[in-house]
Amino acid sequence: MKRTYRIKGGDTIVAATPQEFVRELHEGSRFDFGGTDTEYMERFAIRLEQLEGYRIRTDTPETFLGDLIEHGFVET
Repeated sequence: MKRTYRIKGGDTIVAATPQEFVRELHEGSRFDFGGTDTEYMERFAIRLEQLEGYRIRTDTPETFLGDLIEHGFVET
């Protein structure tokens, strides 16, 4: 079952799994679309820490998405 995720700033992603969420987030990136999804999560976490002041985990798409939701960067 697909869920709609609202990202801080107004964008939305519709995905059935955390892996699909990360892939869609990566593919939709305006500035950072190279490399693997794992590499993208790591770069995203660094930028988020610089901009928002907190660090999210990047060990799995599940923990990545869970941390984004927990910190309010993504809403379901």
